[in-house]
Amino acid sequence: MKKNFDQVAGVFFSPETLFPFIIGAIFLAVLGNSVSQILSNIFGDSVEASFRIALGSVLIFGSMVWVLQKKLEKQLQSPPLNLDKQPPVKHRGLILLVSRPEPCKAAIEFHSPVLERCWLICSQSTLSTAKELKQELTQLQIADPIVVNDVYDPIEFFRAVKRIYGNLPQGWNGEDVISDFTGMTVLGSVGMVLACRSLGNQLQYTPAEFKEGKPSGRSLMPIEIVLKPQSNNRGTQTNS
Repeated sequence: MKKNFDQVAGVFFSPETLFPFIIGAIFLAVLGNSVSQILSNIFGDSVEASFRIALGSVLIFGSMVWVLQKKLEKQLQSPPLNLDKQPPVKHRGLILLVSRPEPCKAAIEFHSPVLERCWLICSQSTLSTAKELKQELTQLQIADPIVVNDVYDPIEFFRAVKRIYGNLPQGWNGEDVISDFTGMTVLGSVGMVLACRSLGNQLQYTPAEFKEGKPSGRSLMPIEIVLKPQSNNRGTQTNS
């Protein structure tokens, strides 16, 4: 009901619908004149009173714009998941395959403020992006980017991920770290998934946002990828 009312009301304030727009403009003019008259009766009609009314109107309008801006920024920074999937638990450590900066930043922001360390795996072509991320994210401890030579060799990614898990900071264990296989090549993702599967470590994927069937350039919240045996109805074991 409210949505239909908003749509109909919007017709009266759209220049594309001339006659309803004129009616809406007249309505706003009458409303503004009435409010101005009421304020003049309350505060007086002197120059000083008019100045105070105008200044107060500007301050109120500016405050409303600021509140709306903050609300929109919050919505942009935390877009709804809307994929019928569960997000992962926030982790202290994050391993990323670096291609575009957007999914990397979305994954990092999701795990904040719990996130302490980040490892970046990249190629020669994405090394500059990895370095920019390291320079920008000064609040995190980020090791030098790990460069793979062959982005079509899943074994090289497999070994790189296992080396990271084998050299975690003192007092850390595999459960403190999660790997995001969104970036780079499909075979790179396969290598990371195989490494985490063999070690029993956690995985996530940061999907892109699509609008009208096209990527918007933004990323949604990460989703948890669970790889563990599950029993089916026949009592055999399958992998999800």
